[in-house]
Amino acid sequence: MLKIAFWGGLMKYDINGKVVDPIHGAGVITEISDQMVSGEICECVVIEIVVGKKRVMVPTESLLEAELRPVVSSEDLDEALSELFKEPDELPKDWRRRIEKLKDRVHSGEPREVAKAIRDIIARSVLNKMNPSEKRVLNEAINVFAGEVALVRNIRSDSARELIKRSAQQGVQQNIESNKSDQESDGVTGEPESTESAKEASKPGKGSGAAKSRKKSSVKK
Repeated sequence: MLKIAFWGGLMKYDINGKVVDPIHGAGVITEISDQMVSGEICECVVIEIVVGKKRVMVPTESLLEAELRPVVSSEDLDEALSELFKEPDELPKDWRRRIEKLKDRVHSGEPREVAKAIRDIIARSVLNKMNPSEKRVLNEAINVFAGEVALVRNIRSDSARELIKRSAQQGVQQNIESNKSDQESDGVTGEPESTESAKEASKPGKGSGAAKSRKKSSVKK
């Protein structure tokens, strides 16, 4: 077992330990051994990433900078999944700033922030077609989140991906219906005119001036 001290306590790394890399996602430690990195031999924590089956080697001397952490508890994961059903945040209109904000969330290492990124992209896509950058960030976010969901729930990564996408879509639909219901309860019905206006327009002589004017203008001299 490898133990690394940091200001918040002691982080333990062991074979078969389930950890999360903020950039690559969740995985399982397969070995702690000497590896060749950038032309030099150094002790590394070797992680097999759940989604994509990538092999990531993190030098032990860089573990603090890499910000590896254990997977969250089942309760904390449920809290993160609940973010998919909450009202989405408003994203910047400028696409560069929007992508930057979303990437910061995805690479934060916090499952709740990753879930928010997924929710906000999907919610925005209801009215605005996703551009290629948004599609890439969404796919990355789902992969990062799915790895942790798979490890905590002990399910396949593809099942975790489907769970996340289905939950996000359900959450967006629920928010749309809730907002529609709120508008209706506030009296916003979308009717073009009131009943009184309709009655006035139906009275004899109302609106006839415009009709007469149009009739006169159509008479040839």
